[in-house]
This record gives sequence, C-alpha cells and structure tokens, in this order.
Amino acid sequence: MMRWVVSTGVLLAVMALVTSAQTEDPGQPQLGGGQSPNLSFCQERFYDEDDGLIRCNWAVNFNFACFVSYPSNKIIQAGSKLSEPEVVGECDNGERIIKLLHY
Repeated sequence: MMRWVVSTGVLLAVMALVTSAQTEDPGQPQLGGGQSPNLSFCQERFYDEDDGLIRCNWAVNFNFACFVSYPSNKIIQAGSKLSEPEVVGECDNGERIIKLLHY
C-alpha cells in the first residue's frame, strides 16, 4: 500500500512538471500557429487591385505563370500584402511576370 502511495505521488509530481512545461509564457515569442508568407506569381496584365481585393492569374512559380492565360479564382486580400508587386522577368512571348509576397 505504501509503495502505491509513493508511486502515485511521484506520478502526480511528474504530471505537474510536464503540464507546467507545456503552458505558454506570455513573455516569450509564440512559435507555430501562425500563417507562413506565400510567394505568388502572375502576368502583370491580369493584376487588378480593387476594393481591398487582388485578382490575377496566380501561379506558384515564374514558369507556370507564363502558361496560365486567364485569371484564377484565387483572390488575395490587399491587407495581406507583405510587399508591392515586383516585375521579375518576361515570358518567351513578352508577357511581364510579377511576384507578390503575401499572407
């Protein structure tokens, strides 16, 4: 019986330590849980920013942006921009491709 009481006491003490180690300290930076920035590419002629929304023929990389010949259904909130659109090159047909860093 005494052995069970000691074992239970040790178990409860370990659980308390683990629980306190898992709680977040408000003074420390929060890790995880946030959204990572995205880098999107599109043809400059499709870029349209209106009423707080950004529309374009969004693609995941420069090369793919050259082949997407119509605006996509993806809409980005203008408030999520981390940078202004920047021309990063031209496709073989002369279309200028821009990139946008956003959330």
